[in-house]
Amino acid sequence: MSAGRMLTYVGGGSEKFWEVRQDGAELNIRHGRLGAAGREQVKSFGSAAAAAEAAGKLVAEKLRKGYTEDEAVHSPAAIDSAADEDRLTMPAAWLRVLHPRRGGAKVTVRRPAAAAPKELAARLEEHRKRIVESLARCQDPELASAGASYLAGEPTATPLGAAVVAEVVAAYLSWDDRKWLPLFAEGWMVERGLAFAAVAMAELASLDFDADEQTRPVRRLASGQSPRHWFGWNQMEPVTRVRAVLATAPDAEYAEVVAALAVSRAGGLHHRVVASYLAPTEADWVTADCAEVSHVNPQLAFGLVAAISTPEQAALIARHMEAYSITHSLALPATLVDGMGAEAVPVLAGWFDGFYHAESHQRLLGLLAELPTDAAMWALLDRIEQKYTQPAFLRAAARFPRRAMRLLAASGGKVADLLLRAHVLAHPGLVAEVLASADDAAAERINKIATAETVPAAPPESLPEVLVSPPWTRPRKPREPVVVSDLVCADEPAVVWGPGERDNGRSARPGYDSWDRARHQNWRKIAGQIAGGRHGDWYDEAVLFVSGPEELARPLIGKWRPADHWGASEWLPKVVARFEVAALPLALDCARRNPGAIAPALLPFAGPEVAVLMAEWLSRLKSVRATALAWLDRHPEAAARALIPPALGTPGPARRQAERALASLVAGGGRD
Repeated sequence: MSAGRMLTYVGGGSEKFWEVRQDGAELNIRHGRLGAAGREQVKSFGSAAAAAEAAGKLVAEKLRKGYTEDEAVHSPAAIDSAADEDRLTMPAAWLRVLHPRRGGAKVTVRRPAAAAPKELAARLEEHRKRIVESLARCQDPELASAGASYLAGEPTATPLGAAVVAEVVAAYLSWDDRKWLPLFAEGWMVERGLAFAAVAMAELASLDFDADEQTRPVRRLASGQSPRHWFGWNQMEPVTRVRAVLATAPDAEYAEVVAALAVSRAGGLHHRVVASYLAPTEADWVTADCAEVSHVNPQLAFGLVAAISTPEQAALIARHMEAYSITHSLALPATLVDGMGAEAVPVLAGWFDGFYHAESHQRLLGLLAELPTDAAMWALLDRIEQKYTQPAFLRAAARFPRRAMRLLAASGGKVADLLLRAHVLAHPGLVAEVLASADDAAAERINKIATAETVPAAPPESLPEVLVSPPWTRPRKPREPVVVSDLVCADEPAVVWGPGERDNGRSARPGYDSWDRARHQNWRKIAGQIAGGRHGDWYDEAVLFVSGPEELARPLIGKWRPADHWGASEWLPKVVARFEVAALPLALDCARRNPGAIAPALLPFAGPEVAVLMAEWLSRLKSVRATALAWLDRHPEAAARALIPPALGTPGPARRQAERALASLVAGGGRD
């Protein structure tokens, strides 16, 4: 197999890889999220030259989409000696996403964009009216004065004023628009300097806004408080950008920033946490802040994960770390390893044991598989019978073959025995070297496998014909499918409610938002924005269709397509219960874009478009399969009428999906 090409993409909330390797006339393609095993597929071509040409085109397409290519495929470097097995090599995928620290892994950090101040000024001008209104309602004179000074562009404006303005702007941005928030960091660093930007980030962490006020006035947070909204400083992009630039700053500038942060720390716990995050080299800060956070405000532990570098610091906040918020991407776990090295193993293993989420489990196992210590490999062996662990262990065994042979021989259990046998037979040249350091019991296990008499393979001529040439390898004449053209299901969309289902859909569930009151605007303003094709506050838009005036909501239900589906699994069933068939286009659009969360909202609907969509999901999406089967069971007659035409149509994906759905319908008792 020829050398492969590995491309990665990090941005817009995505962290993924794409890899291609050529094997003669075949391309082996693997893709998925960074840190996960990914999915594999094989494409065959007429010749090796054709395969190579196709690989080049695929790589070029990925590069056009924003992927970047690693200098080498992310596979371990050759392990030539036992000393090599004790060397930690940070994979390129980790280096692309971790939060850089001074003295840590070497990463490339781009310079702040020279044009950022001009672009930031233009953005602020767009929001000037809102900022002025918010400052006018601010109850803290210091915050209002500082914000006004920065908005006016005064040279004496303080980092506090910059932070106040940034907080006001962030309060009004939709989730999609928040991607330009790092522009604040860029603009501050270029125009005001790195020390100003660092202190502004510390100030920003100490601010919140009043979500109950239309003008959203800014207020300070006490040490024991956390932001009431999801726009806290742990939306990491701006502060991470400042940290990255600071990590590579000249020594004199770094010392200047640390001195400024030391003064800023007097502002409160929020300031101190950000100071430790930005300057994790100040180990005394980090230790003191971990201790304070654990007693005063455990929710701030998240901000210190990227700062800790010792087991003692980790122990102080370990029980306060919410595993999913940390492990949903590779960034923070990789940063932890950069700071702690092999001592991160107990923390990573604790996160693995603390909760269940498939991708996070795979990501953590992948991290453990790269760490060159006995503790990391034992962490894998201790969990070898859990899902996803064996593939990770096999990667670790390929990276550290001597360690794997030694520890497998010292381990026990059926799975470990099978892995040990395969590993010894795959690495006979390492047996003597490992035996020299193994204890008697382990050496006996290895020797027993290495010296066992092998069974010769039977020649093909001695085997039955069915084994030499199985039926599925012989060419078969394809059967022509029956095609019936011009079949169309003329059913109109309908809603079929179960007993009490509609009433349950319209009632508020305990512990959930009732969706009965707009937060920031009046009904007519919300409706006017939707009618004009403009997106406003997603929550207010949803509330209009859940409980707003009928005369405003009904004419717009066919037009509205929300930009954000946050909470749609809660509010969309209410909209469906209220507007029934009129809400079907909206429900279909939302479900197509987020089927895992929203597909159940389509269960009351019957009609051809819903049937075809359910058939597609049944074949293509494992996460929605149960919903598709429930829909088929609920609407068997409507499903049959809608799916028979595509099941007899031109061969292709739509026909196969319809055939499978009809087969499932029959298997479920819907033969008639």
